[in-house]
Amino acid sequence: MVDPLVVNRKLQKLTGYLIELEKMKEITLEEYRSDFRHRRTVERLIQLIVDVAVDINTHTIVDAGKPPPADAFNSFLEAAEIGLYPKIFAKEIAPSTGERNIIVHDYESIDDTIVFESISEAIELYYQYVKYVSEYNRKFMKSNSKKK
Repeated sequence: MVDPLVVNRKLQKLTGYLIELEKMKEITLEEYRSDFRHRRTVERLIQLIVDVAVDINTHTIVDAGKPPPADAFNSFLEAAEIGLYPKIFAKEIAPSTGERNIIVHDYESIDDTIVFESISEAIELYYQYVKYVSEYNRKFMKSNSKKK
């Protein structure tokens, strides 16, 4: 069984990464393009955010008695199937996850403008993700305390 306290710690970590990513919104596209550190910071934060979310999804899916998802994309779809968040949200965040994996792994071949412009969308989607998972976790803790 997934420990809700562990999930909360992971959500705190994810939120910390989102706060760091928000700071990158303060730079201009020109500054982003001209500074390798800015580019690598954004790419790394996006990777960490996706990794933590996929980890939470996977643990929750396995805890629900289902096999681990095949990949990051499917982890978001399958997490919706077990009620972690609405299916409509999964359809928003799952495709962006694939896009973010391209940003992280093929960063040399992707246009800097696409990466820079994805910052705001990533922040918005993953704050919503944190909200959904936090609510799911609260319900889980409540239902378990009633069973005792």
